[in-house]
Amino acid sequence: MKAFITTIFFLFQVFALSSQVDYGTPKGNQIPTKLSKLPRLILVNNFPNEIDAVKIKDRYYWKHTTSILCKFDNVEIIEFGAFLFYNNQWNLRQTYNLKELDKKFDTKKQQLKLGQPYTWRNNWRTDSKLFGGWAMWYFIGVTSSGEKICGYQKINTTNNLLNQ
Repeated sequence: MKAFITTIFFLFQVFALSSQVDYGTPKGNQIPTKLSKLPRLILVNNFPNEIDAVKIKDRYYWKHTTSILCKFDNVEIIEFGAFLFYNNQWNLRQTYNLKELDKKFDTKKQQLKLGQPYTWRNNWRTDSKLFGGWAMWYFIGVTSSGEKICGYQKINTTNNLLNQ
């Protein structure tokens, strides 16, 4: 019986510790290497930049939008995705299929027209656990003159629950 209680107590402690995930906070202008060598000419805007969760049934949702725009030139997006911040660095979470850009942002053949904003209205994070963390949406494109450029924006998802 004592072994059973000890095991239950141990499992409870492990569960309690693992349920409070803290991924840390990026320092200053820390960005992924693949983006640091490219001019940042694509504007990326997440609204809001700090997102609190809402609970719907048994899932948590961090609801936000992501918009992209280039004021410099027409741009063909050749890569886009997201990084997550943990272990004191940005780690690639996912690179998306380019056809997803047309579907999510309503672009045509991954083209950004000069001065035209494109918005993914329901770019939501969802999980069965409530935890905060930092992400970064990024976009790499090529201008009409062949210059490779990028855009990125950090986003903070909190462990604050709006509806309880």
